[in-house]
Amino acid sequence: MNIIPDDCRTGIMEITPAYLEERGLGGVILDIDNTLIGHNVPLPTAEVMGLLEELRGAGIRLCVVSNNRRGRVAAFCEKIGVEDYVWDALKPAAAGYERAARLMDLPPEKIAAVGDQIYTDVWGARRAGCYAVLLRPIHKGKEGLFIAFKRLLEKPVLFYLKCKGMIK
Repeated sequence: MNIIPDDCRTGIMEITPAYLEERGLGGVILDIDNTLIGHNVPLPTAEVMGLLEELRGAGIRLCVVSNNRRGRVAAFCEKIGVEDYVWDALKPAAAGYERAARLMDLPPEKIAAVGDQIYTDVWGARRAGCYAVLLRPIHKGKEGLFIAFKRLLEKPVLFYLKCKGMIK
């Protein structure tokens, strides 16, 4: 089980075209809740919308991969202008990430998969062969009981990452 991310960042605003170019990456798989928006928030901030437009303008392929239902994911993606998405992805299964790679027409090793959870986003990305980026959750603590439990399980891994200097 490879749950150690390739990189850790404070938020989505650090995933710029320059960041991706430095790593030879041409696509980004995006999580929704606590990655692009806070839990139960309908739309990203204007700043995040600007970043998505900047990424598209730089030729970066975007795809949303979410464990949410089709209606929620489709409506969200329409609002943010992302055409490719995978719903009911069953993360941490690799299949959703592999489908996203096919939709973007990129090999997994050329894709950064960003998300806020170790046992879904990072583990799933690593299983599929993507470059896994762990982001600090936007609204940690405002989630349901199940996610709160998973956050508790993440604590030893986060401690390890702090000891390795990957997160501050």
